[in-house]
Amino acid sequence: MSSLISSLTAILPLVIPALVGIVLGIVFHKRAPKAATMVIIACILMLLQSVFIVFTMTVLTDLAGSGSFSWDMYGLLVSSVHFVLGVSVTGLMLAAAFVERPAAPVPATTAHAAATNTALRPHRGTAVLVMGLLGMLVFAPIGTVAWILAARDLGAMNRGEMDPEGRGQTTAGLVLGIIATVLMVLALIGAGFFVYSLSQMSWSPH
Repeated sequence: MSSLISSLTAILPLVIPALVGIVLGIVFHKRAPKAATMVIIACILMLLQSVFIVFTMTVLTDLAGSGSFSWDMYGLLVSSVHFVLGVSVTGLMLAAAFVERPAAPVPATTAHAAATNTALRPHRGTAVLVMGLLGMLVFAPIGTVAWILAARDLGAMNRGEMDPEGRGQTTAGLVLGIIATVLMVLALIGAGFFVYSLSQMSWSPH
């Protein structure tokens, strides 16, 4: 009973913001449907993370303590689930912050292109945003590609060569791509240290 109470207390910092976010997402869904949907999904994932915390503290800990599976497996499972859910929530919230931002003022070069009937290249905001999310959640190098494409597209928008309507989505893809790339670099550095530590260990029998 005490473990259940302590676990419920531990999840309050997740549950309360999640419930508030779901309510706000529903309220503002008509005004900003894409951003509101992303916020609602992120908050649902926060609630799932809360449920997993309770499950961990009330079930998995007892199973590991009784020897049903090893503590190493316990640590790997818990850390993996929290990592995936945490990154997903962060990515969705960042995307929601940028996806429906109002378009920036039209540069003079864009106005000149419109006045002279010069066709602007269509933006790739949706594709860049999806790639940024995939880089965060599935395969980090996709995020690096999203970063490169977003930087190029934003430059083209600033020069008046590309439709600026996708600036918000492109910016969101840029942010997600940068985060995915940083996480990938940190993971590679960690893997390098792990391999180096293994190489320094003595495997000869004593």
